[in-house]
Amino acid sequence: MNPEYFGCTLIHKSNFVDKGNLYVGGIKSLDSIKKHKFGAIISAIDELEYKIPSHIYHLRIVAPDEPNFKISEHFEKTCKFIKLYLQKTNVLVHCQVGISRSVSIMMAYFIKEMNMKPDEAFLYIQNKREFVHPNEGFRLQLQKFYEECQKPKENGKSKIIIKPQQSQKYK
Repeated sequence: MNPEYFGCTLIHKSNFVDKGNLYVGGIKSLDSIKKHKFGAIISAIDELEYKIPSHIYHLRIVAPDEPNFKISEHFEKTCKFIKLYLQKTNVLVHCQVGISRSVSIMMAYFIKEMNMKPDEAFLYIQNKREFVHPNEGFRLQLQKFYEECQKPKENGKSKIIIKPQQSQKYK
């Protein structure tokens, strides 16, 4: 396997060096924490032997790269994490190789926060990291997530529908 698969790729660039930049990658991305000024990391991986420095915000998801794994159960949490920390620092989303799990999490973020369709999110990432390939089960979950994101939002309050009254004739 090509060693660059394990490294990281800048997917979404900001105007700043030390915040707002979103990277995706494999396990070797963790060797670039200082270089890319990562202050927040999402690890979506079965086993993580690498010690993440204590000053870094870290979200760990034990995630096998298997089509039946319910990665979608983590989409809301990972989207919030990415959105919050991009305002403060650079964010890395990684898995073992940077092809399926991490890419699926990043696609979910683009679906929710940038209103992209799953295919648009995939192509956005693939244009910068050409060898990405979320497994089929993750792709189906991303499609369902997209459909959920398209539903009108309710704020928890009862919906009140006010209809115009019909004019009445008085006798």
